[in-house]
Amino acid sequence: MLKRNLKRLAIDSYQSQSVVNEEARKYQTLLQDYFILQKEFVSIKKNLQTTEQKRDILMAEVQFLRQRHRYLMDVQSDNLQPEQDPVPLQDSAMQYKDSQDMGKPPKPKKKPTNGLTNDKRVVQKRVEKKEISWQDQSASMEV
Repeated sequence: MLKRNLKRLAIDSYQSQSVVNEEARKYQTLLQDYFILQKEFVSIKKNLQTTEQKRDILMAEVQFLRQRHRYLMDVQSDNLQPEQDPVPLQDSAMQYKDSQDMGKPPKPKKKPTNGLTNDKRVVQKRVEKKEISWQDQSASMEV
């Protein structure tokens, strides 16, 4: 009877070891599968984020280009309206003057000055026009 119990213990211990080994192996394979899935998830998530970022950039560019197109179309339509509806000149003298000036290039606009300018020509003219007193004239002749 003692031999039967020993045999039963040996078989039970062998079966329990095989069950433990099988569970450990199953746990290891499941753990490996989990890590593989986790890596795939992270890579797919990064890929999704980059594609969303690219999409957002493209959407912003499209929005900018649409606004720019609208603005340019408005400016173009504003520029076309004055050419289509010219205002006739009332004064015949102005019409004559404008007809004579047609062949000439337009005159450049003068900049308004407030007396403080660094233009070399203006400074040189000021020096030339400077009045010399009689005392300065005699000093310059003696030299």
